[in-house]
Amino acid sequence: MPSNAWDTRPASFKKLWNYSIGFYGVWIAHIGTKLGLFKEIASLPVSRRSLAVRKQFYFPAVDVWCSAANALGFLYEKDGRLYLRKEIRPILVDQTSPLYLGGQFSYLALRSLGYAGFDELFTEGKTENMTPTTVQAIAAATEWDHFSFLDAIRADSKLHSRLKKGCMFLDVGCGAGSLMAKLHKIYPRSRFVGVEPSEVAFVHSAKSMQNESITILKMDGESMKFANEFEVVYLGESLYAAKDRAQVLRNCYRALRAGGSIAIVEGLLPEYNNSPRPDTTGKSNKRGRKEKHEGEEENKLILAMQIDFALQGHRFLTAHEVTRLLKDTGFSNITFNDLGGRVFLVFADK
Repeated sequence: MPSNAWDTRPASFKKLWNYSIGFYGVWIAHIGTKLGLFKEIASLPVSRRSLAVRKQFYFPAVDVWCSAANALGFLYEKDGRLYLRKEIRPILVDQTSPLYLGGQFSYLALRSLGYAGFDELFTEGKTENMTPTTVQAIAAATEWDHFSFLDAIRADSKLHSRLKKGCMFLDVGCGAGSLMAKLHKIYPRSRFVGVEPSEVAFVHSAKSMQNESITILKMDGESMKFANEFEVVYLGESLYAAKDRAQVLRNCYRALRAGGSIAIVEGLLPEYNNSPRPDTTGKSNKRGRKEKHEGEEENKLILAMQIDFALQGHRFLTAHEVTRLLKDTGFSNITFNDLGGRVFLVFADK
């Protein structure tokens, strides 16, 4: 290609070319996060060879990863040493940062391993069952949700006080129970119960969870029989996956004690001009802030991810749908807290 050929390409060509680069960027980010390469470089600038030695990795693989990470702007090299760019640390190393995207990159990389199933989805309408790789992908992606929820608890005196004094907490669709483990470290007086329908996730949780204050049951939200037992019920990106969302919320309502609260973390589709908006949206109070009109850029990821969720047999909801489900169940004081990237923390009271 002549040296000036790139300048002659149309903008649409360059845009799609960059999508290809973005695909490799996802994998470079996932490998660097999963294998601890970013963390190692962040702790001490190091040469490529020393990085491979310190991590006990195959040098040719480390070498090409470093070249790619450098080319894509994750790292830079100076005097033979690798440095993590300052602006990358909160995005790919610090899991507690609101900017952290390491889990999202790992989710995309791991989920892409199952994308061969798209053929059967389109030709036969066949969706996939939960696999160990999907469990790993979801666990990676929801780490950010967990830390965002923990920040929200600290900012909410009512929830913080409940958990600090000791309360009963129900996690519906708890996966391997990692959120409950985080909460128990901060609020040791509280007791936690998780329900998880996936056999794969449940088996994983049984192997990893050894805590008498945390109980995980193999059960779906539609089958729960709890009544007046919990002060807090949490659904972390699990409502969209329910076969009968209304029944799940009715069971959550029954499980709560009077005055208890439900917290829902969900990626929500944007509301379009012809879609009714929830009457809580746009109202500011101590539990939420005004939902801004999302720009096109922030909508792109969730709209693109719909194809992935369709393969899993699921569908994203809108804020209006969540509000209607909660109101129909009997919940009140519904608020939406925008966490960014079309992910919302929804609070409501019984």
